[in-house]
Amino acid sequence: MKQAYAWYKKKGKTLPPDQLTHFENELQKLDQALLAGNREEADSYARKLEKFCETHFKKNGWDYGVELIVALVFALLAATLIRQVWFEPFEIPTGSMRPTFKEQDHVTVSKTAFGINVPLQSAHFMFDPKLVQRSSIFIFAPDHMPLTDTETTYFGIFPYKKRYIKRMIGKPGDALYFYGGKIYLVDQAGKLDEDLLNAPWMHRLEHIPFLQFEGSVKMAAQNQIVFSHMNQPLGRISLSPMGTIRGEIFNGKEWVKDQPLAPLRAHQNLETYSDFFGMRNFAMARLLTKEEVKKLTPIDPHEVGEGVLYLELRHTPSLTPPPGRQFLPHTPLHLLLNVQTALLPLNEHHLKTLMDNMYTARFIVKDGRGRRLGQAHATPSSPAFPGLPDGTYEFYYGKGLQVGFGGITSPLPENSVLYDTTPANIQKLFNLGIEMDTSYNPLSKNQAAYPNRYAYFRNGDLYVLGALLLTKEDPALQEFNHREKKREETSSERLPYIAFKDYGPPLKEGKVDVDFIRTFGVKVPAKSYFGLGDNHAMSADSRIFGFIPEDNIQGAPWLIIWPPGERWGPPPQKPYPFVNAPGSIIWALALAVLGSWYAYHRWSLKRPIFYKVT
Repeated sequence: MKQAYAWYKKKGKTLPPDQLTHFENELQKLDQALLAGNREEADSYARKLEKFCETHFKKNGWDYGVELIVALVFALLAATLIRQVWFEPFEIPTGSMRPTFKEQDHVTVSKTAFGINVPLQSAHFMFDPKLVQRSSIFIFAPDHMPLTDTETTYFGIFPYKKRYIKRMIGKPGDALYFYGGKIYLVDQAGKLDEDLLNAPWMHRLEHIPFLQFEGSVKMAAQNQIVFSHMNQPLGRISLSPMGTIRGEIFNGKEWVKDQPLAPLRAHQNLETYSDFFGMRNFAMARLLTKEEVKKLTPIDPHEVGEGVLYLELRHTPSLTPPPGRQFLPHTPLHLLLNVQTALLPLNEHHLKTLMDNMYTARFIVKDGRGRRLGQAHATPSSPAFPGLPDGTYEFYYGKGLQVGFGGITSPLPENSVLYDTTPANIQKLFNLGIEMDTSYNPLSKNQAAYPNRYAYFRNGDLYVLGALLLTKEDPALQEFNHREKKREETSSERLPYIAFKDYGPPLKEGKVDVDFIRTFGVKVPAKSYFGLGDNHAMSADSRIFGFIPEDNIQGAPWLIIWPPGERWGPPPQKPYPFVNAPGSIIWALALAVLGSWYAYHRWSLKRPIFYKVT
């Protein structure tokens, strides 16, 4: 009826008088049948009118084009408004939030978790910092942040910035310190945040304060190199006109000389590079054979005891290069750091523990060669996986999975070659499981490519892969601690050695040491936030790009809607309040619009549509 009446108003005058009169009579009859609720008569008149319009009012290309453009513009405006200020579906593109979110997961995001967003901008109304929750997950935009490849389009039309997802760790005024794979955070009032330490959704997550010791490196001047973490310059190495290398750290006020022996004594201020936010509590790790130990390390394997494989631990970096290290244009930048090396022999029991807790990136195997998901094709440095069928795979918590359509996973059979427990396979999965690149194999002394695997102490126990590898009672760890202490005590002044040991959590007399955390930890500035990926080994997060401006915070994930399985539903996090002021306003507006439309629709059903044009 409405379509025919539109044609009547638009082109009715072009009809001959007799046809116009007939058209008007048929319109009036259909209108009266509709008002009377007579379905049979209405259907009959509607069919007649449809046939009449098809005969006398044929659409041309212009008509179809206008209809399509109007429909598209309306749909785009409505979808943009809804997705920007109410809710939006997302697909997770990378593994930075694994295992909480995996590649190809589909999630719905609430855009009213913290405020009311301005469409297509990084700004909002009614933003309430109290609604932002530590240990919960959030979405943010990259505006005014040192991120690359951020440009995209919205519906292929509007210029737009990509959106990123991380876990909220720190809020304005917080100070946080890393120890034992955990984060000790105190707020402005000096209160310890218990969720980051003890919440069930944080239990299996581990947090490491860096990806690589050197962080982001750049040449600040011809004879000066600056090392930055969290987008803050923390250290620098300079070459004086006399040829002397000087390492310095920025203590928050001024540049001071790096004191590499500071870990040997208690100190109340930042004195050395490894002081920052608990860096000295963590070691970078890889597995070596005995032959590789002899070839690539300064340690004699006979001095540390027999092992099936050896865990090499690089730790306690400083900015004071060892004697003989030269500052030359061709010197690899990572070699300008002075990093200590320790060695721990592992037996079959320890290797089984590693295998039972193994995790890797998601990777694709094609013709026996593996590459990390996201890489276009295999390269000469892609690792070999002989006997493994083509497909997509991953390891998490020691369980091998095959990835199928839409990211749906299924367990690998127990006889899969990926479950091979030989030392060679365990070494390959450990050393190459994140990068999937054989250049991370132990190849040469002082090589730059070192896998993103980490080890740390927690209350005297040693953890690797986020799992307990050696308890404090384990003879192997006791011997390691004894050997480290002896190396430290007997090292020379010219070549001092700092032991890799448990410095303990930032506690004082059993209570959180607020002053220590504020002195040595990360301090979050006003109107800024600190976010980390759940997958510390593969996440570009605040450890690299620094603090996230308040205006950039856009919303929070609500539900995992794909793939089906045990992870379906709300993600593991501290639940956001179901009702808040911004959400209530948006829901009220949406309901008001829908209610108004419905009321108008019901009212219009009782009103005649046809009015004769004079």
